[in-house]
Amino acid sequence: MRVAIFTFFILFIILPNNLKAQRLSDTLKLDLTSKVDSLINFGIQRKAFPGAQVLIFKKDSIRVNKTYGYHTYDSLIPVSKNDLYDLASVTKVLASTLAIMKLYELYGFNIKDPVSKWIPSLKKSNKQNHSFKQILSHSAGWLPYIAHQNLVLNKRGNFKRNTLSNIKDSRFPGYVSDSLYVHKRYQKKIFRRIKKTKLTTMGEMVYSGMFYFYLPQLVQSMSGLSFSKFLDTHFYNSMKLERITFLPTSKFSKTEIVPTERDSVFRKQLVHGWVHDEAASLMGGISGNAGLFANANSIAPLLQMLLQKGIYKGRQFLNPKTITLFSQRTYPEGSNPRGLGFDKPSLDLKNTNRYPSTLVSHKTFGHTGYTGTMVWIDPEYDCFVILLTNRVYPYREQRGLYELNIRPRLLNYAIKD
Repeated sequence: MRVAIFTFFILFIILPNNLKAQRLSDTLKLDLTSKVDSLINFGIQRKAFPGAQVLIFKKDSIRVNKTYGYHTYDSLIPVSKNDLYDLASVTKVLASTLAIMKLYELYGFNIKDPVSKWIPSLKKSNKQNHSFKQILSHSAGWLPYIAHQNLVLNKRGNFKRNTLSNIKDSRFPGYVSDSLYVHKRYQKKIFRRIKKTKLTTMGEMVYSGMFYFYLPQLVQSMSGLSFSKFLDTHFYNSMKLERITFLPTSKFSKTEIVPTERDSVFRKQLVHGWVHDEAASLMGGISGNAGLFANANSIAPLLQMLLQKGIYKGRQFLNPKTITLFSQRTYPEGSNPRGLGFDKPSLDLKNTNRYPSTLVSHKTFGHTGYTGTMVWIDPEYDCFVILLTNRVYPYREQRGLYELNIRPRLLNYAIKD
């Protein structure tokens, strides 16, 4: 500390004015980088994850953009900036929420509209009157999840008819993994199950991923484009994002894709290049709840656009009012902290375990992913943070990412420096 103070003093005494600010900025940048290095390397040493990508943007510049560790604990392939990670539920904001925001602008639907107006299959169900506003803020009472992977086996332990097969053909065209394929009509079973699920208490915040299964068909019915094509057209290709995609093995070598988990229960193999989320895998790998793969450099422009009121490199991708509507608290007078699609900080400002960190502002918004990913934006501090890891390797029971408070500490570092 004394050395740092003495260094700042010398800089301001002897340097010309035009160099002082630059040297001070460089010193602060080194300080942030060293903190991030220590934190992420500590996480690797404690086996919270075998490797990571970290990108921190603050006040119009990228302050940290680094890779750490290896794809797996065997230390054979070091993580590079080109490598793609399974984003898990970060898909809900970088694909689904962006798509809904653009649909909202293009087709003018009201967020108070019942979703059955736009998704006819939900008519005559207990969900037909739920609005986009209720569902996207997780206050419609939908159950969190259905473990579809537990419903594909018969009593003898074999795959039920018209579910999965180890042989790819016209009846089983969809990839679940390298040697497992889903029946062409299995998606209909998934939607029937979702439609029939019971509800919890309306108005209470219960995080649910089930609505997001409908996103691809909602986009298709409104725009005439597939989910992937719509996102490419309005965001990914338009921003020249080269490494963000569903079904990454169709475009990239597996050496450029970080493995997720050694699945000993469902797929009974290393999940590598295929979506980790079981339900999304049964959708063929393209779903609104999970399935997106990316590297930090391809995510950063999307977050920068959201931070800069919809503008990226001089082009307006989203209206500022749309971003405000979706990223603010949906029900500011109640106890639900969520935005529309976006996660928001917990309301207890005095809690030392406040989510996602003690220092974020009330304006902050983002999302985390089960595989160990995080994207978070804080307009008040003019910053965003990207953390990509495969914390579920080799198995999802790995809890080090949470126990070591890696994500909260990383956010606090970005805000303080």
